Amino acid sequence: MRVELLAVMLVLSSGAIAQDWGKFSSPLNVELMKTNRDIRLLQDFTYTGPRPGKLFWLAPKDTISDGASIPKVAWGVVGGPLDGQYRQAAIIHDVACVKRTRSWQDTHRAFYTGMRAAGIGETQAKVMYGAVYHFGPRWAEPEFVKIPRIRKATFDTEFAQFKAALPPGKEAELISDGRVISRTVSDGLFTSESIDEVVGAVVEVREVQPPATQAAFDKMRSEIERSNPSLDEIEKLPVSNL
Repeated sequence: MRVELLAVMLVLSSGAIAQDWGKFSSPLNVELMKTNRDIRLLQDFTYTGPRPGKLFWLAPKDTISDGASIPKVAWGVVGGPLDGQYRQAAIIHDVACVKRTRSWQDTHRAFYTGMRAAGIGETQAKVMYGAVYHFGPRWAEPEFVKIPRIRKATFDTEFAQFKAALPPGKEAELISDGRVISRTVSDGLFTSESIDEVVGAVVEVREVQPPATQAAFDKMRSEIERSNPSLDEIEKLPVSNL
């Protein structure tokens, strides 16, 4: 009994029980295209994420992938977005960033766990996760806001104020400028004024695509390599201030 207990303790201490990072289907069959780095899948390729969710991700046969979902500022880490062990996770990530059936946060997390499932070391995977989280694609269901009736003469100013009041990470675009109506309003007991007003103007509020600079990425990479933060901590890094 003691011998068996000792054996179990040795297994645990040696890290022989591997963490669950999910699993790719195999093999990955691709065709190199005539363009610089495009590849085409010759059969379906899938990734099932780790427990508890075990999210299923599909890259269908005939998918064309170029690794474009990986920010260019991070390519130097891997040599190329579809090189070596990164290829499997990058293909799944590419397709998910186009389909957008799940949130951008879940999609980037799957890129991290996919890299680990493919054998990428913790630090390198965290650097690449930071790259896609802070500089990679973002999306959300757009929110459409109808702007209240505004005087035509002040419309541009009030729309600019509306945009300025949006929370960080949001931007707005005028998608319908409505129509102009004229009406008479009272200025007092005996006076009135004819004014033009804009009604029915609609704004689309959406996620901002974050800017990616080599300097910002390099600083973030240095911080991750120095402090080995958790994924939650990586997400909270003030990248613009690093």
